Amino acid sequence: LSGVPKSFISRHHSLHDGANDKEGALVNMRPDTTLMNGLEFFMTDSEQRFVTSYLVSGDASKLAAATEMLHYVSALSRQGITPNSKRSNSFYGNTNSMMGSIREVIREGNEARRMEQEGGAGTNSAGVLAEMFVPLAKEKRRNREQMNLELKKQFEYMSKFPLPLRMPKYAELTAHKRGFSLTFRDDTWDGTVLDAFCKISVTKSLLGHVSVTKLNAQSRGIRSIVDVGSSKPNGRGQIDTSRPRVIVASISAEGGQQGIMIGDVVSHINGSQFYGSARDLLQ
Repeated sequence: LSGVPKSFISRHHSLHDGANDKEGALVNMRPDTTLMNGLEFFMTDSEQRFVTSYLVSGDASKLAAATEMLHYVSALSRQGITPNSKRSNSFYGNTNSMMGSIREVIREGNEARRMEQEGGAGTNSAGVLAEMFVPLAKEKRRNREQMNLELKKQFEYMSKFPLPLRMPKYAELTAHKRGFSLTFRDDTWDGTVLDAFCKISVTKSLLGHVSVTKLNAQSRGIRSIVDVGSSKPNGRGQIDTSRPRVIVASISAEGGQQGIMIGDVVSHINGSQFYGSARDLLQ
């Protein structure tokens, strides 16, 4: 995206910039549920179009805004909270409807996280759920068959159009005196599309020497994507010049619980695009 891998976002990013986009531009946007990892069931159709358009925009700030919104939706999903009427109707008849829906997602997400922390989530809904989900065996079987069919279609689609190994993510980490509970290392992006499908591992020897290993994933789907940006067959998909970047070298329990992986690229810090070095993150 924008020629630079953007796969790790730390701390808070403001969604207000994205709220000013024209909503009419989203009408013809088809939601890509493969980018949402099951969270689409907890979003309105308009929210799905909004997130899809931002994830594929190629704009780093919009990418950060989309991942932040998915972060709050994830909190809602853990509580089983689906869109309420305010969110479902927020995109109609209101010039500030996009911002209204985003605010509602954040409000609900924060409330869901608060309930998780207090340990009192879900106790009031158990009886309602028990009454709602008592379908007949035939209906269960039909739903299961439909689900298996959808999964098969999605698997075939993902085989033809695989996603990068390092997908955008948003994480909130506790800052310590010595920085984050992660370690970072300076690295270089080689300017190719193939790098997005490259598994990065960081190892440290007994003598303290740190080495970075990059292993390219290979499949027919990946090759077809990379060849689009290649001037010749079996190329690397060169789309830009080499640029410095910072990757995650080791993770903590806190980071791992939020999906951070070794090799993730630092994109934003506290809502601002990050252009510094690994040393800068220690300050």
